[in-house]
Amino acid sequence: MSNRFRLALILLCVVMIGVYLVDQDTQVTEAIPGAQVQLAFEENLENLGTARINGEVHDGEMVFSGGKTGSAHFAQGDGSWLEYSTQDRDIPGQVIEISFDFRAEDWKNPYKQGSVSKTMAVVSGRDPQKIRHLSFSLSPGDKPVLSVSIEDQNGAKDRLYTPAGALSFDWHQVKLEIDREQQTSKLYFDGEMVGSTDIIPSVAETGFDRIKLGTWHKKNQAYRGLIDNFVIRNVE
Repeated sequence: MSNRFRLALILLCVVMIGVYLVDQDTQVTEAIPGAQVQLAFEENLENLGTARINGEVHDGEMVFSGGKTGSAHFAQGDGSWLEYSTQDRDIPGQVIEISFDFRAEDWKNPYKQGSVSKTMAVVSGRDPQKIRHLSFSLSPGDKPVLSVSIEDQNGAKDRLYTPAGALSFDWHQVKLEIDREQQTSKLYFDGEMVGSTDIIPSVAETGFDRIKLGTWHKKNQAYRGLIDNFVIRNVE
């Protein structure tokens, strides 16, 4: 892919997506209180922040469709993704929420050795030792399950799950609430707590520099469905 084509693609994505970044230099209309990142996928560009937007298309096209509110990002499950990157950003406050709305499609990944787990969203940051990730994944099947994989600064890991069979192919909301003082991370599904752990994600302590939607890095891990209203915010 030529540099000229990449630049044209990035500009096209910026024209098609309204990405809201709450920063000292950015005024956001109807911003969610305490939001550090607010991805709404609307066409209004007046509130674009200073972060770089990088959309990569591999086998398909970037598609944006009707969302839970306004427009949403349609992850096609073909290995394409939408990536939001910025300089290292800390998340201030005692209690942090990472949340988004989604509507999955009932499908089977067609790629060879398709993974059971489909990566919906990843928040990444570098601590002094290595890059660590907070990832949201969907395991489809007769009783679909959404899971959140958590890794702390020391490499300790845990995974939280929604109840088997709780997911439908309608709109849902997932939210991870991270309480630094209480040393707990709680998973909420459609407003109800469904799991907790004493592992605090590294990105809540050392910050993040990238959000990736639609897959991690492989076609066989790709999620197919809509994602809307992706928010990282300080609750206080």
